Amino acid sequence: MKKIKFVIFDFDGTIADTLPFSFQKFLEIAKLLKIDDLSDKEIIKEIRSKSYQELLKGSFKRAWLKLPYVVNMIKNMQVELEKEMENIKFFSGVKKFLFELKKKGYKLAIISSNRVENINKFIKHNDLDIFDFVHGKTDLFGKSGYLGKFLTDFKLDKSEVVYVGDEIRDVEACKKVGIKMIGVSWGLHTIEALRKAGVDYIVKKPREIFEYINK
Repeated sequence: MKKIKFVIFDFDGTIADTLPFSFQKFLEIAKLLKIDDLSDKEIIKEIRSKSYQELLKGSFKRAWLKLPYVVNMIKNMQVELEKEMENIKFFSGVKKFLFELKKKGYKLAIISSNRVENINKFIKHNDLDIFDFVHGKTDLFGKSGYLGKFLTDFKLDKSEVVYVGDEIRDVEACKKVGIKMIGVSWGLHTIEALRKAGVDYIVKKPREIFEYINK
C-alpha cells in the first residue's frame, strides 16, 4: 500500500457542526410529508440510523410523491445555511487536528454536497485557509463520480487517499471508487449504521485518524 498523500474530508457532520440546523430542516420536511405517526425524536433517530434509500422505502416513503419538491427544499436549506455560517462551530478537536495534519505534510481536500460558497465562508471566518482543494455541490447521490474525477485530476492512486466522512452515502461512494473511508462518530449517522454500511475504520476522536493513516 502506498503512503497516504491526500486526506479528503466531508464538510457537514465531519468538520462543521451543521447538524442542529439540518435536523430542524429535516423535521420541517417530515411535517410537509405529514409524517405524524412518529415523534420528532423518533424521526431524528430514523434519519441517523438509515440511508436515504432506506428512508424513502420506510418512514419517508411519502417523499416519492413530492420528491422534486423535497430535493428543492434540501437545496434551499443550503442557501439558507449561508446566513448561519459565521455561527457554525467546529466539532471538538477538529480544527487543531486539521492544522496538525497540514504541519505533517499531508495535502487536504474537502469534497462535499454542500455549496462551495458556504464552505468557503466557513473557511474564511475561521482562518482555515489550509486546504489544497475544495469542491462543493456534488449531487446528493453522486459523490462517487466526483471522487473518481478527483483521483484522475490529481493523478493519484486509490491507495494514496483516504476519505473522512459521517454518512452512509459517503461509505457507498467510497466503495464504488475503491478508496478507503474513515467514519467519524460525531456526525449524522451512528457508528452502528456506518459499520453496517461497511465503513473501513471508525474514529471517536479526530486524532485517532492518525492511527489509520500512519499504518
